[in-house]
Order: sequence, then structure tokens, then C-alpha cells
Amino acid sequence: MKLNALLKTLGFLALAATPAVAGTAPAPKNPVAPAPVNDDLGINASLGYDSSYVWRGVNFGSNWVRAGVDGSILLIGGESEDAPSTSLVWDFQYGFLAGDNDSFTPNFPGAVGAGLGDHNSFQRFEFGAAFAHDLGPVVLSLGYRYYYNTGDLTNPAINNFGNGGYQGLQDGQEVQLGLKTSLGPIDIASSANYDWVSDGWYFDATASTTIAITDAISFVPSFNVGYAKNYTWQFTRDGANTFLGGGTTLFAGSESGGDDISGWAAANIRFSLPIKLNSRATLVPYIALNVPLGALQNVAQSSQSSNTLVGLGINPPSTGFESVVYGGVTLSIRF
Repeated sequence: MKLNALLKTLGFLALAATPAVAGTAPAPKNPVAPAPVNDDLGINASLGYDSSYVWRGVNFGSNWVRAGVDGSILLIGGESEDAPSTSLVWDFQYGFLAGDNDSFTPNFPGAVGAGLGDHNSFQRFEFGAAFAHDLGPVVLSLGYRYYYNTGDLTNPAINNFGNGGYQGLQDGQEVQLGLKTSLGPIDIASSANYDWVSDGWYFDATASTTIAITDAISFVPSFNVGYAKNYTWQFTRDGANTFLGGGTTLFAGSESGGDDISGWAAANIRFSLPIKLNSRATLVPYIALNVPLGALQNVAQSSQSSNTLVGLGINPPSTGFESVVYGGVTLSIRF
């Protein structure tokens, strides 16, 4: 009996040690989860609102609604996190002044301007593309940007108030050089932008830092300053253009002293609060203060003391060049 029991035990152990047949294998005790499929296309879509459209220190108007899409395509490198790489970054942007509340049209009383007020329409379409080379400590970029401006604000015939108004906007085409780096917790970004349509330069620098509040919420303060060289903000050069120092009738005087503007343009302080809604969607509310500096403070200032304007009851068009507190929000979704 003992021998039979021993033989049965040995037979059971041999059977348990026999490999599975027909190409099958015993299931592992701790199966490894399959690697997730990377379905990220590297594309971001956004929808946003700004209480004022401030562009390079100039307040173009109130209630700016915008939408855009941007992305990045890796061209070279990227084998490891620290390896140099080159990418093509691109974006499309569109925005318009909801309610047509621009900052440049004088608020004429009905008897003088037949009801004309500060309500010119303005829309802007942008396309940009750049090669960005990531060296690790520094990211360098070289790109091109096209601006298509349209609406009543771009039409000189509408804005020629007695041969002295803002004489319309032209389109812009820029070559852009950029640099990004970090100094400890401070992120630094700067750019040099040459518009060959108006033959002018705009330089800017931004410092920012990101402070994590929770896993989903961050606080991002930033400071930006801009400098203009023979710049027009895409307003047409015209002997009667108030923006650039012309104007012969209502806006007589030389507000900027020439047909373009050079000098420190504006300083901007912004506080953003990115909120990660889920793995793909982020909501970014912000509040900002824009302060025009010497080059822009001189624009349209002589019109403030014009007895002709005061006598007509006209509100001089200086809103675009005054300090303004504004805010907004952006919803972005990654695909």
C-alpha cells in the first residue's frame, strides 16, 4: 500500500511538471498589462475670450473672441529626453471684436459724425510656422508669421475723419527669431520680429514661473516688456495717420513725431491659473495689467489738449494707448 501511494504521488508530480502541449503555456501569476497605445496627434485646439485685445502693448478694442489650433511635428532627434531635437511648430489663429468696440474711432456726437461712434469692426487671421531646435538648456527658433487684417478698422476711407484719423491697417508678414531658456525656476523667452511689409522691428522678452498648487492647478505669474524700432503696429504709413504722427485737420499735431515709432513700447504683468480638467483639457483664466511706456504714451497725446475736439464734444481716441486692466479665459484640448 505504501508503495502504491508513493507511485501515485510521483506520477502526479511528473504530470504537473510536464510542459503544456499544443503550443500553449500556463498563465503567469502576475500578467503584465499591455503598453498603452500612443494616440496623441500633437495637436491642440483652443477657444478663448479677452475683455481687451492687447497686442504688443496696444489695446485694439474690447471683447475679443478667438479660436485657434496649433501643433508640433518632430523632424530630427528626440531619441531620449536630453537628446537635441528639431521640430516644426505651427499654428492658425482667428479673432474678432465682438460688438465692434474698437479703441481708435472717436466717439462723435450725432450732430458732428452723423451717429458715428467707437464701433468699427476688426478681425484678424494669423498663420505661423517655425523650426524649433531644442538643445536642452536652450530652444532656438526661426519662423514666419502672416497676419491678415480685415474689417472696418482696416479701411482708410471709413477712418479718415476730416483728413485726420487712423488711416487703416495693412497685412503683416514677419520673420521671427526666438529663444527660450530657464534660469532655475524662472522661464525666459525672447523674440525679434521683423515685418518686411512695414519695414519695422518689434522685440520682446518674457519671464515667468510655474507654482504648483495641486496636482491639477498651477499659478503662473509672468512679466513682459516690448521695444519697437521703426514700427507701425501694421497701421499704414500715411501723412494724415494720427497713430504715426500725422493729422492735418481735427487731429493736427505730431503725436509720435514721425511716420513710425521707436522706443520702449509697453510692460505687461499677467497672472494665470491653469486648471487641468482631465488628461486632455485645460482651462486657463487670467488677469493682466498693460502699461504703455514712452513710445506709446506719446501717441495721440496732443489730441487730448485739442480745443477743436473739446469744442466739438469729441472723445479723443487715446484708449488704445492707456493703461488697462483686463482678463480672459482659454479652454484648450489636446488631440
